[in-house]
Amino acid sequence: TMPRRPWRRPVPVAAADESKQYLAAWGLDPGQWRPVGSLGTVGERVTLVWRLDGSNPADDVALRARRAYDRLGELGVTIAADGTDRGIEVMLPLTRVELAMRALGEWSILPDVVLVNDIRADELRRLRRSIAAWRGRIELEIGTATESDPVADLRARVRTS
Repeated sequence: TMPRRPWRRPVPVAAADESKQYLAAWGLDPGQWRPVGSLGTVGERVTLVWRLDGSNPADDVALRARRAYDRLGELGVTIAADGTDRGIEVMLPLTRVELAMRALGEWSILPDVVLVNDIRADELRRLRRSIAAWRGRIELEIGTATESDPVADLRARVRTS
């Protein structure tokens, strides 16, 4: 006969901060999301951004981004996510953006911004067409917004000194 495993009781959650426990339990923090596929083999990438701008509660934005992440993972798209100052960012291959926009549009969980680094002109036209289908609901940003402007950095240093 096989030995019986003792039944484990669930560990009680501290009532001090239930909202954080709820968010962590349901995985709304991008740090808890497991990357799907390997972005190491992907050449050109696109970042979909769901903004945390205050017009929508952070929980709603996180839930929309998590639903989008799950949907793209179900479709087999190589993705990774991160939480930044801009909001919740999901990175995917440039070649899968059109599929992603159609799938997310069907579920009404489109991103606020599509951020892309410098790409070829033909790919940029294709990307603009796939975004234009959503009639201005999605912004397209070209270039890395994370790179800081040297003049702005100098001004910030002068103000603080």
